[in-house]
Amino acid sequence: MAEETTFQANLVRRVQNYVLGTSTPSNSLLPLWEAIYNSLHAIQDRYDAKWAELGEIYISLIDPDSNNPSIEIRDNGVGLNKDNFNSFMTYDSDHKVTRGGKGLGRLSWLKVFAEAHVTSVFEQDNKLYQRSFTLVLNNEAPLSDYVVSEIKGVDPGTIVVLRRMKSAYAKHFPTKFDTTVRKVVAHFLPYLISSVRPKITIEGAAESIELGAYLKEKELALSAIPLAINDDISLKLEHNLLEKSVVEGKAAHKIYLAAHGRVVTEFDIGLALGLVTYIDREKLSYAYAGVLSGKIFDDSVNSERTAFDLDAELLETIKRQTFDAIRQVLATSIERVIQKQADITKSVIKKYPRYAYLVDDPKEFVVSSVPRNFRTAEQIYQQLAVLDYRDNRDIERKVEVLSRTEPKEEDPVETGVAELLGRLTEHEFSVLADYTVRRKIVLDLLEKRLQYKPDGTMKHYSEEALHSFIVPMRVTNKDVSVDKHNLWIVDDKLTYYEYWASDKALKKIVSENVSSDRPDVLLFAGRSAYHRPGTDQPVVIVEFKKPVRTDYDEEENPFVQIYSYIEDLQNGKILDKDGGQIQEVTADTPFFCYIIADFTPNMRKWLRLAQINVPLPGGGGFYGYNSDYRAFVQALSYKYVLKDARLRNEAFFKQLKI
Repeated sequence: MAEETTFQANLVRRVQNYVLGTSTPSNSLLPLWEAIYNSLHAIQDRYDAKWAELGEIYISLIDPDSNNPSIEIRDNGVGLNKDNFNSFMTYDSDHKVTRGGKGLGRLSWLKVFAEAHVTSVFEQDNKLYQRSFTLVLNNEAPLSDYVVSEIKGVDPGTIVVLRRMKSAYAKHFPTKFDTTVRKVVAHFLPYLISSVRPKITIEGAAESIELGAYLKEKELALSAIPLAINDDISLKLEHNLLEKSVVEGKAAHKIYLAAHGRVVTEFDIGLALGLVTYIDREKLSYAYAGVLSGKIFDDSVNSERTAFDLDAELLETIKRQTFDAIRQVLATSIERVIQKQADITKSVIKKYPRYAYLVDDPKEFVVSSVPRNFRTAEQIYQQLAVLDYRDNRDIERKVEVLSRTEPKEEDPVETGVAELLGRLTEHEFSVLADYTVRRKIVLDLLEKRLQYKPDGTMKHYSEEALHSFIVPMRVTNKDVSVDKHNLWIVDDKLTYYEYWASDKALKKIVSENVSSDRPDVLLFAGRSAYHRPGTDQPVVIVEFKKPVRTDYDEEENPFVQIYSYIEDLQNGKILDKDGGQIQEVTADTPFFCYIIADFTPNMRKWLRLAQINVPLPGGGGFYGYNSDYRAFVQALSYKYVLKDARLRNEAFFKQLKI
C-alpha cells in the first residue's frame, strides 16, 4: 500500500495558530509592516547601492474610516521572480534569513485581512513577466485567479492590496491620517533616521507625505555610539530627537529595539529618566527617540518579530546601560528635572522640618536618594518618610549593639555612644521642629477664626473652628470618632492622653439632631473622658461650654454635670469607646477636670458656688479642688486657652524662626 511520507501543509490551521491577538492594537498594522519590509527588500535587490536613491514605496489608505479598511502597497522593486515566488510559497522560508526574514509575513495578511491581491512585474531570462493572484485562506486553492504572462513596456515592481480588514482588528486601526504617519515613522525609524533613507510615501484621501523628507525636517540627530554590554555583547545606540508633532501620545520619550533594521519592541523611558515633558531645543519641543540594534538582537528575535528570546536578566542589564548612556546625552534636560525636585524638597522640608536632618543639600539629596519620576511634594514627602524610617531602624540597631558591648579601659564605646547620641539629638530636634510647626499652624488658624461679633456671639464658623482644631470628630451616626485631638491647646499634659468615654453615646447624640447642628452638639453637649493607657495618672475630663452661654441653672451647670459624671464613672455606669464597661475607676482615682467656657455673670455665679474661684495668673480662668471627688478643676476662657497655648510654645517658635 502506497503511503504519503512527506509532511502535508495546512494553510488554514497555520494561520489560526499564528500568534496575533485582536486585543493588541498594534497587531492591526503588522501586515502593513510586513508588506513594507518586502518592498524595502525588493528595491534593495533591484538597485543595490542606489536603492534609497532610486527605490520608491507608496502606501495608500483605502476607506480608513470604514469597518473594513484596505491598504495598497506599491514598490518599484525586483518583483516576484522565480526565487522570490518560491520563497513566497514556502512556509518558514530561509530565503531572507540574512535580513531577518522568518518566512511567515504573508500569513499575517490572511490573519488580519480577508484576502490579499498581488500583481507583480519581474524580469526573468531578459524578458518581463507579470504574475497576479489573490491570496485566500483555502487549503485546496490558496492562490485564486493565478495568472503569469509575458508583458512589455512596464517597469518591474509589485502591488499588494490587503483587502477588507477583519472587524476585530479594524477597531484598532487608526482613522486619522496623521496617526498612521506617526505609527509608520515609529516602526521604521531605523530606516528613516539613517543617513541613507528610502522614499516611502503615505497617501491619504486628501494629502500625501514622503516620510524621509518629512522626518528630516522634524528631527535632531544627536549621535550614534557603541554600547558595550559585556566582553561578548556590543550594541549600537542612535540618539535622536523628534518634534512633538510626529510623536504618538504626550511627551513619549522612547527607546526602540531593532533586529535586522526592523523595530521589534519599544519601551517608554520618560518616567525612568524623570522626563515627563518635552525636551526644548532651539525654541522647539522634542521627544527622545533612540534606536538600539546589534547582532544579539538579530540572532534572538522570534518568528513573529514581536519579542526577543533573551534572558530577562540580560535584558535588564541592557536597559540599565542604555539608560545610563541616554542620561549623558540628555543631561541638560535631566538637570532641569533635578533642580525642580530640589526646589520641591526645600518646600517640603520647610513645612516638615523634622526631616531636615536627612537633607544637607537638597540637590545632592535629590541626585542620590530621589527617583527622577518623583515630581510632586507628596512623592518627595513619602521618600523622606521612608528614609526617616530606615534611619530610625538603623539607630535602634546600633543602640542595641552598643548596649550589649562591655565597657573597656579605652573609650571606643563611649566615643561611639557620643556619636550616636549626637545623631539622636539631631533627629529628635527635627521631630520636635515638625511638631512645633504643626502647633504654630493650628494656633494661627484658630486665632484667625476664633472671633466674636459685636454682640458677643461667635461668628458662625468659630464653633466649627473649635470643633475642627481641638477635638476633631466625624459627625455621622455610623462613625463618630474623637481619637485624634489637639487638647495640648488646653494643657500640654493632655498631648498623650487617649479618648476613653463620654457621658452620652456620641452616636445617639448624632442621631437625635439634624446634620447642621451636629458639630455644635457633639462639641458642647457632653463630657469626654481621657486617660493614659498603662499608667495610674489622673483621669482627665474635658467639657466645652457653648460660647457666651448664660442659661446655667441648678441642673444644667458644668459642675453638677462633671461631678455626676465622676460618680457614674466610679459606679461603672459609663462604657468605654469600644462599648466595654469601665472598671478601673475607684473612689481613690484622681481627676483633672477642664471646663472651657466664656465667663458670663451666670457662669461666675456657679464658679463661686462650686468654690472653683481661685484666679489664674493673668485673669484667664479659675481653679479649685473638690476633695469629695478628688477632682482638681480648672475653668478656662477661650481667649486664655489660646493665649496660654501660644506662650507655652513661643520659645520654640522663636528658635525655629517661624
